[in-house]
Amino acid sequence: MPTLMPTPRPFRAVLVACLAAAALPRTPAADAPSALIQATDLLKLKQLESPALSPDGKWVVYVVRSIESKPDAQDEWSYHTNLWLAAADGSAAPRQLTHTANGNTSPVWHPSGDRIAFVRTVGKDKPQIYVLPLSGGEAEPLTKCEAGASSPRWSPDGFRILFTSSLNSAQVRDALARAGADPAPKWKDERPGRSANDTANWGLQSGDKDKAKEPPKVKADPDGTLQERREWLAKDEAEGSPRMLDRLSFLSESDINPEQTFTHVFVQEARPGAEARDLTPGYAGYADAEWTADSQAVYCTGARDLAEHPDRVEFRDLYRVDAAGRAPKVFVDLPGFNVDHAVPSPDGQWVAFTATPGEFFGYGQASVAIVPVAGGEPRLLTEKLDRSAGNLKWSRDSRFVYFTAMANGTFPLFRVAIADGATTRLDNAAGYRDYDLGAGRQVEVLTTQTDPYELYAGGLMDGTSAGKPYAALTHHNRDWLAGKKLAAYEPHRLENQEGVTVDYWTMKPADFAPDKKYPLLLEIHGGPAAMWGPGEDSMWFEYQFFAARGFAIVFANPRGSGGYGYDFQHANYRDWGTGPASDILAACGFAANEPYIDRARQVVTGGSYGGYMTAWIVGHDHRFKAAVAQRGVYDLCTFFGEGNAWRLVPRAFGGYPWQAEVRPILERESPLTYVENITTPLLIQHGDSDRRTGFVQSEMLLKSLKVLGRPVEEVRYPRATHELSRSGEPRQRLDTLVRYEEFFRRYIGEN
Repeated sequence: MPTLMPTPRPFRAVLVACLAAAALPRTPAADAPSALIQATDLLKLKQLESPALSPDGKWVVYVVRSIESKPDAQDEWSYHTNLWLAAADGSAAPRQLTHTANGNTSPVWHPSGDRIAFVRTVGKDKPQIYVLPLSGGEAEPLTKCEAGASSPRWSPDGFRILFTSSLNSAQVRDALARAGADPAPKWKDERPGRSANDTANWGLQSGDKDKAKEPPKVKADPDGTLQERREWLAKDEAEGSPRMLDRLSFLSESDINPEQTFTHVFVQEARPGAEARDLTPGYAGYADAEWTADSQAVYCTGARDLAEHPDRVEFRDLYRVDAAGRAPKVFVDLPGFNVDHAVPSPDGQWVAFTATPGEFFGYGQASVAIVPVAGGEPRLLTEKLDRSAGNLKWSRDSRFVYFTAMANGTFPLFRVAIADGATTRLDNAAGYRDYDLGAGRQVEVLTTQTDPYELYAGGLMDGTSAGKPYAALTHHNRDWLAGKKLAAYEPHRLENQEGVTVDYWTMKPADFAPDKKYPLLLEIHGGPAAMWGPGEDSMWFEYQFFAARGFAIVFANPRGSGGYGYDFQHANYRDWGTGPASDILAACGFAANEPYIDRARQVVTGGSYGGYMTAWIVGHDHRFKAAVAQRGVYDLCTFFGEGNAWRLVPRAFGGYPWQAEVRPILERESPLTYVENITTPLLIQHGDSDRRTGFVQSEMLLKSLKVLGRPVEEVRYPRATHELSRSGEPRQRLDTLVRYEEFFRRYIGEN
């Protein structure tokens, strides 16, 4: 019978102190706020993304994601994404460019600045590239790609457009056959005893319904020859019943996924009806495609070994593809590193990319790297920063690479000089969601303590930490937030048992009164390499909702969190439970010592790895009156098989469930192992279509606790994936907030 883990020895030299407050843009309030956030305010939330500056720097187009009522359906809502345009100097009010219920995303400016290309999805059709003239008129489709079109990029000369499209194996095979090329993949078919050429008509791809419409080349007969029987079986597979699995990565986010798909790079003349040409034909996928400055070639990233089965590819290289149609060529092969995010410089002399040490998969920090277009050795520029870089953009003069990186609970902007690698953090903003540079301007979507998403103009092009003040260009959330009482983030630090500093934050209830006692809600992040702080957008509304409902909140970045460098992140290797839990519970303990906390009314919740940690904690600690474990992992051996994030098992624990030296570690680190110790009332949440963590484990945890006679129930959301709390159906997102609070109230009562 498993027993409770021994109490950790007291923390050495605990320090609880406020961090320096970040200089964040704030919206001044005309009157003292009086109203509290309500659950249904979630439906008013506007999310901003993808800001893009016009070539002259005068305008910025961006995407607004809103929740709108469904026509003729009471209490039902759906997401709308539309394009908006704002003056980059704030001289004109933003205006909406598209007004459709369809998805309008990924806007990019034509070099002339007179039109915008973007991706639109109409109904159940595949997404296509549309072009919207700013002189007036409706958006018109530019592409008509059978497999859909995404990620548009105008050529610098303005005559062509680049985009990506995901093709299945049958589409790749047919395209190769039409071109007179070998239609067989270079990598070995992994279906025992059979190959993709074993059937003449149907192929072996489930869901290949177009093939099923063609006249049969070979008779399909369940009583015929072996070949005819194979054709009969393959026909059933092509129609999707049954679905045959022979892949390593057979799980998507929401379902089993028998079919292999490959992201290809296409180029097309910038006129409707023009033929799109596949620059990367074959059974391989490519990403991060960007034009060279002279419009003659494209840089992208792709598999290091094209003869390796795509499901087994872990290393990627930098490729150069001639826009005239010659085969992709490896441009940078960086042994020991994984290459991503290729971005050519405006002067045509360099390509920037990120390089992540492969031997530390899951823990290595991505560095900004550059390589001369003329050839030469790549250089890592930000290794000493010890933070993972992403979202790379060049300065207009090609002297600097800008990037974002999680850093100590914030999401700031950095830049690095290509001459000497000097790296500068440019500002004190808490949360950069996205940004763009150009024509001496900078714009960014920020999350602040007082507003989850707005577009700002920043004056940080000179690289100083002070820069010019932020100027809000939009107020999409300001109107509904006006007059609302919001809780503030209060930063603290502690020193854990290993002498390592751990950041944590507390939030008082929004309607705080110093003479009252409040329940304490411990929130735990996922990942486990995620990172929370004042700039975290996905938790902004949930924090404010619970603060409005009278909860004090505490959350921490325990060992294993991202944003603190390799050593801190690697500190949870083969230790997902005891070490990180001690950091989290220490933060919770210090927060509970505040005079306004009712220590007898503490509750806990978390999602994904936070769901894992919630279940782990209530199996080792009994201070909490109730717990909600959201979409978690509870048995690591089962997770290896049912979750599409299964690579966390070998990367975080050093092996596989069948290995004698590894299985005991997986069992030791699984919350289900300690299920007999769980007496805290527990609500388990999972989506019916969550294939990232898998949902069978939640049923195992539920059934185990029911057999033991413990207070437990599970809430399951139809159609919901792992992204339920971020992009799930609005009604279900609303339900989760109200349901969690109701569950807590059963055991702690009203305030």
